[in-house]
Amino acid sequence: MVRPAPPGYRVLAFEDIDSTNAEAARRAAQGEPDGLVVRARVQTAGRGRRGRAWVSPAGNCYSSILLRPRVAPRVAMTLGFAAALAAAEAVRAAAGRDAAIGLKWPNDV
Repeated sequence: MVRPAPPGYRVLAFEDIDSTNAEAARRAAQGEPDGLVVRARVQTAGRGRRGRAWVSPAGNCYSSILLRPRVAPRVAMTLGFAAALAAAEAVRAAAGRDAAIGLKWPNDV
């Protein structure tokens, strides 16, 4: 079930895209306000950490959220993993306690 985005958030959904992160960055450069969620079923040029290739096969959910937190850099580094923990808990609540859910640094669920 797809629910509407919470107040203050907007969702752009793509069947396929080069990279959700790249699209969020392009929109940020154009002045898009915080709260933009870019999601896709397939990424054709996803990027991992340190410029590594990111394999993004169909059947998964790839998303990036445009946020500009006003926190110290050392705190900002932890926000992605905190978001992944919250997402994992939400998936577990929806899928059931026995669902196989894992986390991978820095923010993969």
